[in-house]
Formats: sequence, structure tokens, C-alpha cells
Amino acid sequence: MSIKNRWKIAFFTLLGGILFIIIMVGGMVFSTDQPTSLPNTFMDNKKSVQFNISTHKEDLNKLLNQYVNITTSYNVHLKNDVIEFKGFVPVLSEKVQVKITFIPKASKKGDLVLIPKSFSLGKLNLPISSVLKLVNSSVNLPDWIIIQPVNKIIYVELQELKINDSHMKIKVNHINLKRDDISLKLMFFTDR
Repeated sequence: MSIKNRWKIAFFTLLGGILFIIIMVGGMVFSTDQPTSLPNTFMDNKKSVQFNISTHKEDLNKLLNQYVNITTSYNVHLKNDVIEFKGFVPVLSEKVQVKITFIPKASKKGDLVLIPKSFSLGKLNLPISSVLKLVNSSVNLPDWIIIQPVNKIIYVELQELKINDSHMKIKVNHINLKRDDISLKLMFFTDR
């Protein structure tokens, strides 16, 4: 075989490998997802003791700093009207900053609905629906976090969140970060 043919074979092999990778990544990002249905959570209020709690961003930020930001490599902070999530992800042996901002809403069932407002990887802003599809297909999340790329939301089913081994559940009554008005309901289940 001549040197010219070896270069042709090497070039087309490399080109085929690059095209294969582009097709695989494009398939993951642009694949259509079936809409995920939201859970139908029912709580028997007769068998629980309930406490309504009103709080503010400053207090929740203190709580987040104590339990989330210290124990993980990510930082969650409530700002003027958004929840800001920051962290670093490895990209080609370098750490690149990830920043996601969410608009929080309370669902009728008392769960938390996060509507992504922006997503950036380093200085690159990326389309939210594509990022949600990628996260949904590649990240192993707890069962109580449901990503719906089609609807562009993240549904946090707080009532399914296991807090130590307690029989306690959390519901969001309302959340308005602009007015610094956050209301939660803690429910402790009883046998009677």
C-alpha cells in the first residue's frame, strides 16, 4: 500500500469517527421525549399534624448554606426573583462553571415547580430544552425530581422527599421571591 492510500484511509476513518460522535450527541440532545406525567399525590389530612411556616429568602439561604452548600460541590442561593444554582463540571480535564437560574412556583399539590430561566456553561449560554433533555437522559436523579424537557420544567415532588427516617412531609403553600414571601407546610403523620 502506498503512503497516499494510508493517509486516505486514516482521514476517512477519523472523519467517520467524528461524524459518529456528532450524530450520537445530536441524537441525545434533539431526540423527542415522551411527556412525563406528574404524580398524583394524595395526603390524608386527618392523620397528620400540620404546621404552617412563613419564612424569607435570607433564612432559607442560611439553611441552604448549612445543609446543601457545605455538603455538596454545588451552591444554591435564592436571589431577587430566581433560585441560582452554581457548580463546576469536568469538561476535557478542566473544571467549567455551570450556572442555572430558576423561577420557582408552587404547584396545586404543594410541590415545587422550577422553571429554568437561563443556563450557562462557562460563558456559553445554551438552549434550556436541549439541556433538560440531556440532563434527563444522562443524570441519575432521585425519584422525587421529575424533569419535563417538553414543558421546560423541573418538578420537585417535596412530599416524596425522605427526611432522615421521619414521617414528615413538606408542602409549598406559596413562594414569591420578589416580595420575599415564602410559606411552607410541615406535616407530621400520626397513627390516629
